[in-house]
Amino acid sequence: MRAVETVLREHAEDGDRPLVEATAEDGTAVVHSYRDITRAARALGDRLDLGPPHRVGILCGDTAEAVVAELALLALRLTGCPVPPGASARTAAALLADVSAVLVDTPGRALLAGWAGRDVLPEGCPVVPVDLGDSAPGPYRLPEDDRDWICKILPASAGPAGRVGIRAHGVAAHLDSLRAELPQGAFARCAVTVPLGALAHQVAATPLAIADGGCLLLPPRDIPATALPDWTARARPTALAVTPPAATALIGAARIARREGRPVPAALFGTPGVPLLWCGTEVPHPLLRECEGLGLPVYAGYGLAGNTGAVSWNTPAARRSGTVGRPLSHVHAEIGPDGELLVKGAGLAVSLNPDAPADGWLHTGVRAAIDADGFVHLVRPDRARHAGEPLTPEIGRLLYSLVRSLRADCVVAFDGTADGSLDQLAAGARANGAGHIVGHVPDAHRAADTRARLTAAGLAPWAEVRHAGLHDLGRAPVPVDLALLDCRPDLTLPALTALEERMRPGTIVLALGSASTGPYLDRVRDGADYLSMPLPVAPGVEVSIRLTPAAAPHRPGPRPVPGPATPTPQSSGE
Repeated sequence: MRAVETVLREHAEDGDRPLVEATAEDGTAVVHSYRDITRAARALGDRLDLGPPHRVGILCGDTAEAVVAELALLALRLTGCPVPPGASARTAAALLADVSAVLVDTPGRALLAGWAGRDVLPEGCPVVPVDLGDSAPGPYRLPEDDRDWICKILPASAGPAGRVGIRAHGVAAHLDSLRAELPQGAFARCAVTVPLGALAHQVAATPLAIADGGCLLLPPRDIPATALPDWTARARPTALAVTPPAATALIGAARIARREGRPVPAALFGTPGVPLLWCGTEVPHPLLRECEGLGLPVYAGYGLAGNTGAVSWNTPAARRSGTVGRPLSHVHAEIGPDGELLVKGAGLAVSLNPDAPADGWLHTGVRAAIDADGFVHLVRPDRARHAGEPLTPEIGRLLYSLVRSLRADCVVAFDGTADGSLDQLAAGARANGAGHIVGHVPDAHRAADTRARLTAAGLAPWAEVRHAGLHDLGRAPVPVDLALLDCRPDLTLPALTALEERMRPGTIVLALGSASTGPYLDRVRDGADYLSMPLPVAPGVEVSIRLTPAAAPHRPGPRPVPGPATPTPQSSGE
């Protein structure tokens, strides 16, 4: 935290230096200075003032109030327990089980209202609103000592399910390593395209922006990925986190700019050069290669909460395509006897799970290799089956049988449709003589391959393949009878959330590879909106039945007429 606190001590009373720039839905930019934010943090701390070692929950959206909450706890040396985006009531209750208070902004209050009667907060726990207009009469103050303490508690992202404690000195080591690898001022204007409650912002982007004396740029709420390049062109970021939908949107905008003869950096970012584009392992390599070909280098890395964020990262000085970079200077990484990536060093978090391994290494659960130049290659992410691998016969029969038995009129599949799942769904629709299958594939090459394969098999009339990302699921046909989430485990919950308004009571959701994702299972197994259970056909298969109607039900529109009916049932091997 040293770099962050040095800047805050120097600039806390600077009324001209922007700390948060939030864009409203009408495009208006609202700027909050360092003085605005730190004075509000001081006022919040004066109202809170619990004293260490109390833990305080943070239930905030992507708002300036979330930054106020963070700085208030930093000054008081309190432990923050931020609730990650998309968390269910059950997950939130587990994270907030031992907090003495919870800080909320407007989105946070709305979440609590929606969880009424679910016992999310400990009995008697006060809810403290964060108010930007509440300015303290005195300046923001930080303790002068450099003691270590658990500054955050976050959900564990590897090993046995549970929580980890992030140490202040671990954050300091993490930031020092990152800053040593990055150009000076790289995060001076940091565009927030992943939620502030996510790991990347808790231990990297937000602290790096402050350490650079910079500003966090917040987009309009619920901005679609397709509108991202228009916003970044106005916001002029120096750093931008790239997600799969963001990468797809940037690629499309870059191609348009090239066709029109406009410089790509100016068209996409409003700047003469390309900002620092960075991502985690969630962005597929084909998308990264497309970005590279358009002059948009993206620096991929790998991190997890148990190591206080990044383990390794590609940087402007050292980048190798297809890898997640070299381990940072404070990280020691080795490959275990079974090929698992093992990590230790100054950034290791404190495990709050008594069942965690006690050998001094963080067991990532990911298979990897380290080449002769020190770059880390992830061999197999932690999931039961991988996108692009053939379906097992059991899963293939399950998909085909579900479409046949449901006589499903509308089936929506997300992400994994290039490995044969869409073929099985379309074969079931063809055998029924009715039904429409829509596959959302974020990667353009996989989408094209899938279309070609369906055409060759005579299944194209029953299946539509969209080159579309996560955010496009909100425009899927309605109502959805069957949803297939065949994606990475960390994307199953966002995909489910994006599809929920398209569902009806009785919609079946089949998730493949979801066994290791606590938040998704918490959501579908809490008994409120779904009846859910694992299926023993393969590891990580979860089937859920939607019990409740969508909050804003949609009326179905006319559907495309499928191809001619085939009266003879097709085998599941098509």
